[in-house]
Amino acid sequence: MLEARPKAVDTRVATSWDKYALNSSWRNLIARLTNSARPRQVQAECLKAGLLTNRTNFLVSAPTNAGKSLIGTLALLEAIKSGRRAILLEPLRALAREQAEELQKLTPELEVLLGQKFSVRLSTGDYRLNTEEFSDPAPVGELIVATPERFESILRNSENNAWLDTVGAVCVDEAHLISNPRRGPTLEFLITSLLSLPYPPRLILLSATLGDTAAAEEWLRPCQVVKVTKRHPPLKKEVLELDADVTATTAVEEWLSVQLQAPDSQALVFVYQTRSTESLAKELTEELGKIAGDAGAVAYHAQMSSARREHARQTFLSGESCVLVTTSALAMGVNLPATHVVVRDLTYPGAQSPNVADLLQMMGRAGRGDQEGHAVVVKRPGDDWTTSALQQALDREELPDFRSAVTLGPEKGVGEIPPTTVAVSSLLSRYGASGRSRQDIENFLQNSLGARELVGQIDPALRWLENEVLAFEENEQYRLTVLGDRAVKAVLPLPLASGHAQLIRDLMSIDPDDRALAQWRPLDHLLVLQLLFDRAPSLRRFSERLSQQVTGWCEEAVDQAPVLFRRWIDGETGYSKAAELLGSLGLTPSAGKRNSDEWARREGYLATFRSIVLFERGHGYSITDLERRFEIDNLEGIEERWRDDFLWLLAGIAKLLEVKTFYYHLREECDADNERIKRIERLLKRMKNQIYDLMESLKYCSPLGPVFRDIRKLMGGGVGETTIRTLEENGIRNLKDLYDVSYYK
Repeated sequence: MLEARPKAVDTRVATSWDKYALNSSWRNLIARLTNSARPRQVQAECLKAGLLTNRTNFLVSAPTNAGKSLIGTLALLEAIKSGRRAILLEPLRALAREQAEELQKLTPELEVLLGQKFSVRLSTGDYRLNTEEFSDPAPVGELIVATPERFESILRNSENNAWLDTVGAVCVDEAHLISNPRRGPTLEFLITSLLSLPYPPRLILLSATLGDTAAAEEWLRPCQVVKVTKRHPPLKKEVLELDADVTATTAVEEWLSVQLQAPDSQALVFVYQTRSTESLAKELTEELGKIAGDAGAVAYHAQMSSARREHARQTFLSGESCVLVTTSALAMGVNLPATHVVVRDLTYPGAQSPNVADLLQMMGRAGRGDQEGHAVVVKRPGDDWTTSALQQALDREELPDFRSAVTLGPEKGVGEIPPTTVAVSSLLSRYGASGRSRQDIENFLQNSLGARELVGQIDPALRWLENEVLAFEENEQYRLTVLGDRAVKAVLPLPLASGHAQLIRDLMSIDPDDRALAQWRPLDHLLVLQLLFDRAPSLRRFSERLSQQVTGWCEEAVDQAPVLFRRWIDGETGYSKAAELLGSLGLTPSAGKRNSDEWARREGYLATFRSIVLFERGHGYSITDLERRFEIDNLEGIEERWRDDFLWLLAGIAKLLEVKTFYYHLREECDADNERIKRIERLLKRMKNQIYDLMESLKYCSPLGPVFRDIRKLMGGGVGETTIRTLEENGIRNLKDLYDVSYYK
């Protein structure tokens, strides 16, 4: 969100900062944050609307590079100056980390200019693995950078209420994500929770891609809406259509070789895969030669150390490099001004591909000072768009309205649960044993952006939670069960938590000797999650060849093969019992699937296949080897998010295995004696330890991982993921390489 200093002054607003009656403290702060002598249009409009003189909420919509970042930073510093905490919400962990690092560097100077000491703290999604205490209301001088999901998870715990009362301002970057079917409900619930507090913090919502904002203005009242639509400098947008025999990389090289001939030209190249940044930067350096700059093209991505990222950033800002290759995540993050932008990848295999608003955001990075920007999107023959349709969409710049994701309908594949279920369960979690009445829940949801649709879904949500043993009603008060409370506080998808718990209960019911649980392997944990998690990558389509590969692997690795595969999934058409397993998990085929048994068999084999690939990756097999052996394309582009998701899910499942609900089921439904209850207790503890070992292996996903895990066990010390990635980048891939380097040193 912090702005890089432009090389040329934006002259859209003729008046200086002095016009706005800012005291010397604010003038000095602004001078430190931007070297522009005059405010940009959106900054001037916000100051006139009382950004620094009242407590009104703000909704700010302006094109990329318009100067929104300064607005958010000033609002947060104003809260700190008033003795309150401030929260900056970034949509991605990498961006949150980037912002936290930038703010930490500025903190000593800002403390002097602000007259208030404060610290900067990072708290984001993958740190669900860490324990963080938010119950202490002091110190108030604190600026926290977080993801919406992490901040919303803090709200779920009533022990954090005193801490929450100290928050004076919350800035939501990329606020248009509230309309995203997957992430929007969390953001909407979070903002609704803040608006429902006795003393709500001030809200500053920023976006470059908003259409109509009338509904949002009513929701956030009292609210100032500041919209700037005119782009300065102008931006030329084009679609670069490829012939079937031309690669996207070649097209990028040829286009840049022409565009970068002009003096002071610099380009950002956006790609999908994190690891593609390194290889493409190297290739562009070789092909472009001097026009790529003295330092050549540089890569910039989240897996770099902070020192390397800062070096790449400064190399680009100084002009030593004229090309920076990064992932699309940067489009929602730090402003690195450039004259040209190339969006190389229009389709993201295994993930949600960018829409028009996403493309406009990336392309909007082109243009610096008063110099016109020029941006292209590379369209391959296999992309869904036609060239003419894509060009028209980019030219029209039709931005989505600021609307609740609930009003847009559920996203395909999210899960068959009522839209309000997560919001209702989160609300119940906040109130613990005291519970909430149906009227209390309705009163809360009336404060939401999609109030009408959400309120109408309360009863289906409560019924679903009760049916899945995640909540119960007593004396007209609704409360979460112990299982529901653990699932909600671990931020687990509710259908996943419910399905996993039901499978464990079913195994206890049908297997009085507990053989299945006794034979449970680490791969069984992955297999269940691969079946239940709707965002698991596909890797390959089902085929009988795939089923043979899976069966062959399990026959060779008997000690590691999952018991769920051996007892329920394995078998040819008509002989597999996968439908029983998937039915226990609550999974059913979508409408139109004629043969549910065959559907279940295929789903079971595909989930086992994915589990094997991830398991082997965690145990040191290289991406190249796995792609060759298992006939996979693009594993490197999928792995990072896949691994992070499963670390989060495994951590949550470990917490579910601790609940006493299973022992109640044993006594009441299985008529278990004390001996069996103690046996189950030992087995569940063993399963939990398996999860911790599995997480340890997945943290690295590197040939060096097993080496350093053994070192940790022997010596008690740890080697971080950053160290491993650095060693890999220097060609060290195994123990022999490591020994050779150590020996010659």
